[in-house]
Amino acid sequence: MSLNLFREILSRRDPHGYYVIPAEDEAKSLVLMQGVIIVDVGDGILVKTRSRSQALKILKMLYKRNLLKLDEVEERI
Repeated sequence: MSLNLFREILSRRDPHGYYVIPAEDEAKSLVLMQGVIIVDVGDGILVKTRSRSQALKILKMLYKRNLLKLDEVEERI
């Protein structure tokens, strides 16, 4: 499950070249690092970064803590 999920999230970028990771609001304090943009959207946040390795680290960290917004991603898988 997680491998397909990570692959799906990392396979797409927004028009400006950022990897976009949907997450719960509680993840905001965990992902504050250089090169990361946090966008508040209604019921959660979007974590944006241009670095694939940084995106993968964030994905793993949020997945372990169950802070990913999986409902939007699972619809596309």
